[in-house]
Amino acid sequence: MSDSRDSSYYRAWMSTRTVTRRGLFRGLFASGQRAVHQGMDSSLLQRQVARPPQAIAEPLFLQACNDCGACSEACPMGIISIADGKPELAIDYAECDFCGACTHACVTGALDVSVVMDTGLRPILSAGCLGRLDDLCRMCEIACPLTAIFFNQQNQPVVDNTRCNGCGKCKLVCYHGDIDLSLLSL
Repeated sequence: MSDSRDSSYYRAWMSTRTVTRRGLFRGLFASGQRAVHQGMDSSLLQRQVARPPQAIAEPLFLQACNDCGACSEACPMGIISIADGKPELAIDYAECDFCGACTHACVTGALDVSVVMDTGLRPILSAGCLGRLDDLCRMCEIACPLTAIFFNQQNQPVVDNTRCNGCGKCKLVCYHGDIDLSLLSL
């Protein structure tokens, strides 16, 4: 099959089309940007374990942290432990009070004061939550300092992930053990 389009055809076609500089660059860079994002493994960007409150982005954190353990030693609550050479949070017996001692103890910059105080953990309430059955138990709602947990009119718990900072108080006050903390997915 022969194509009857020659150089005069394309010259005429291009003379009727106008491409702005913005359109040209958008066309050139958009394809490259998509290729970079498609080739990047998203699991590398997400945290696999809970880190101290002001930890920088996970890939940078793993490079910057030198496994010194200063953050663990500085934590007054004792919730930071060193596992596989990196600090991890374990909110089982005490909550994070966001005192900033771990950040101030870090000399490598893996914990940075410019990062918002957030552990990245979010509460998940089990189906056996007594608050779902009646309005007698609202311990998690009462204990939350940011009012990130509340019960709607159908007695179903709602967690506002934008307000929650992952302190863990809700988990600790739930004497039924119906709250687990999991990492926030991006």
